[in-house]
Amino acid sequence: MNTSHADFYSKHNISPVSQNITDLEFHFRRRSSLFYSLGITPLLVTGSEVLEFGPGSGHNSIYTASLLPDRYLLVDGNPKGVYDTKKILERYSGIDIQVMQSFFIDYKSDDRFDIVLAEGCVPHQAEPINVLKHLSSFTKKNGIFMVSTNNGISYLSEIIRRLAAFKHIKPHTSINEQICLVRPILKPHLSNLKSMSRPVDDWILDNIIQPLQDRKLLSVPDVINTLKGDFDTYNSSPKFIVDWRWYKDITSDDKEFNKTALDCYYKNNINLIDYRFEFPPNSVTFGKELEIICGQCWDIMCLIQNGDASQWQTFINSLGEIARLISKKSPETSKAIIESSEWLQDGAPIDRELKYFPEWWGRGQQYVSFIKK
Repeated sequence: MNTSHADFYSKHNISPVSQNITDLEFHFRRRSSLFYSLGITPLLVTGSEVLEFGPGSGHNSIYTASLLPDRYLLVDGNPKGVYDTKKILERYSGIDIQVMQSFFIDYKSDDRFDIVLAEGCVPHQAEPINVLKHLSSFTKKNGIFMVSTNNGISYLSEIIRRLAAFKHIKPHTSINEQICLVRPILKPHLSNLKSMSRPVDDWILDNIIQPLQDRKLLSVPDVINTLKGDFDTYNSSPKFIVDWRWYKDITSDDKEFNKTALDCYYKNNINLIDYRFEFPPNSVTFGKELEIICGQCWDIMCLIQNGDASQWQTFINSLGEIARLISKKSPETSKAIIESSEWLQDGAPIDRELKYFPEWWGRGQQYVSFIKK
């Protein structure tokens, strides 16, 4: 059984996580915006010790290296990813850079780092909570730990696309054949993403064809609740944390940054379901209900992809429930969900003209930074 991205990547000698960096200045502006959102300014990186887990092909790492950390250690379990990262970082020979091949859970060191990055590599692990605890443990006191997350809300549109592709992919076909089957179905959908920076085939391999039915998602609440004993929530991208408390009132040992972040998250998590819209805050109760039912869609998808065809109706029923729940708050998203449900029930035909679903995408990945207590 595959337990991580690295198993799948290594088996097929691929690293489908490349970015378009032909315009390097534009790429650096994207990365700078992310780091600023998370409170990681260039001055914090320069001269610091940085540990990055899961650099993939190293395309994002070149920005971090350009900020001239004093030491930069990168750890990845995929041999091709390690090779690609070493090659792309050769231009920064003047700083201490080491790229190490190791599965995350096997990495051991007594060293602790000022900044620890885990982008796009903890969700979709077989045991993401255990991996999260392990990776965060390498953060120095008062250091910054950054991790990316996703959940059933942000990933709902992709869950549906996975199941649509599943209806067309025959068992035991090569991954190249699978790409050829899936590309004409989803390439028109991907063309609606204005900021798409990955090759289409890479995205299909990583999100649709990669076996994920024995894996778990990792939500913002999962991360905060796991780390709250040792870390305080710092920043996020997209930003959802609003704290109106006056700083002079935040004087107890537990500053309640984590509680505030959780409340703000649940009030705003509907914003993860459709990247086209921004919604006003809802009640925490509504947010928790949405979180639960969308999370169940991932679990049902896993059962279907593991061969339990009896779960299809349960999945369709769940889509109907979500569409009803958000119908007044986001009618366009509700229409897309209903249309996608009908499409799935008809076998997801390639030649079906869809009006609402192709333009609907969630905010698939979020980022949260923490400060080690």
